[in-house]
Amino acid sequence: MSTRYQQLAEKIIGDIKNGRLEVGHKLPSIRQFAKLYTVSINTVLSCFNSLQEQGWLESKPQSGFYITKPFGKNTTPDFPAFTSIVSQPQQVTQLKSAGRGPFYVSLIAPELVPFDQLSRCFKRASIRNEHLLHLYPEYQGLGALRKAISQHFTSQYFPIESNKVVITNGCIDAVRSAIEVSTKPGDAIAITSPCFNGLIELLANMGRMVVEIPFHQAQLDLQQLEHHMSEGSIQACLFSANHINPQGNCLTSAQKQRIAELASQYRTPIIEDDVYLELGYANFCPLPIKHWDKSGWVLWCNSISKTISPSYRLGWCEPGRYFNEYLKHRSVEYFGVNLAAQYTLTEFIYSGLYLKHLRKLRLKLSQHSREYHQLLMTHLPNNAKISMPKGGIVIWVQVPNLDSYKLFEEAKKHNIYFRPGFEFSTIDLYQDCFRINIGWPIQSQKIAKDSSYDKNQSMANQRYQEFLKLCELINLQVKSPINSSKISK
Repeated sequence: MSTRYQQLAEKIIGDIKNGRLEVGHKLPSIRQFAKLYTVSINTVLSCFNSLQEQGWLESKPQSGFYITKPFGKNTTPDFPAFTSIVSQPQQVTQLKSAGRGPFYVSLIAPELVPFDQLSRCFKRASIRNEHLLHLYPEYQGLGALRKAISQHFTSQYFPIESNKVVITNGCIDAVRSAIEVSTKPGDAIAITSPCFNGLIELLANMGRMVVEIPFHQAQLDLQQLEHHMSEGSIQACLFSANHINPQGNCLTSAQKQRIAELASQYRTPIIEDDVYLELGYANFCPLPIKHWDKSGWVLWCNSISKTISPSYRLGWCEPGRYFNEYLKHRSVEYFGVNLAAQYTLTEFIYSGLYLKHLRKLRLKLSQHSREYHQLLMTHLPNNAKISMPKGGIVIWVQVPNLDSYKLFEEAKKHNIYFRPGFEFSTIDLYQDCFRINIGWPIQSQKIAKDSSYDKNQSMANQRYQEFLKLCELINLQVKSPINSSKISK
């Protein structure tokens, strides 16, 4: 039986489908809506949150809630089927010096980071633990933080034991240690295709080989994966399963379970980079592969780099059966993690502020996703294919006949940066694709000069102009001029 907020949400969706509510119509305020339907404010909030997550409602700051429509079934990028082979990853150093523009790095905007709350948590934690801050940090990480992480994930997602968690300097650091304890130089590691370029570069730096597993028709090719496991041509896997960067998809629960079973059957470690787990746009988040790991072959890695800020350099790993080797390696190579930052995050989690922050952030990113998606549909050629992520902070775009490297070189002249598609493969794929970050708000309307938030809005307008310029360069390259009447909207 549906709850009251679900009934209200279904009524509004029905009114939209029947034409009684039009796209762009402004709904009453939360208090007015509560009085109109004789329900509590919490019920209205739940109803509005549900509608936003489904794509039927959009929240505009300082304005209100407006009717929209879900993305629909427009075409999404093609992911080719191919036969996996062992290849050698290459470093892509020529783009590393590029500017840190809003579309380039997968990162949330500074206005979405709860700096004030974090500062207060730092002060409280410093006062409470002043007598301990002069000490070296524990190799495994602060016990209180490990317990806080354990309680957070056990209550929200899946059970995790604090004594099996190791604190690291971010997620990529956790992944690096997992690679070091489970493989050796020259070993081949399976990755999804396309794969986050940072992981490809990490493997290149560490002297590992790569086997790209096709992600075709929204499914990882598990038949090829099992073939490589059974043949012994791979020694480990490095997978993201939730809101995968760059495509934004999630593996199905059945696929995650099967990967865990294959790992156990063929005794092949799975290094799971789950940094986007908590950035799903829905009320619930998907489970990691680790949830189905019964024999400890999954080394699960996560961090707050995407949910709060990478500047804290805080992450963790639950390394399963590799725990002893992992902790020994960390104690010899890394000597612990910043203690003040660990105390701050402990305070932030236990205070309940982290969970509240996540709820707000997910709604914001859901709005960003819709805004960027609609703008891309408006300003790119009609045959462009755009991903429709269910979470995370990136969008993957495919434009037939596009040369994303040439586009990148041309965009650099205008100080506009993004990630060209070829970076996400080791075998010459995705030349007509690119990835953009959607963690920063984008603004297309003119802003009043007396606005109290003029600075942020001015920056958003600048991002909007950069976005339009990027679209213009794309259209020029593929010989499809931008429709100026569309831009004016």
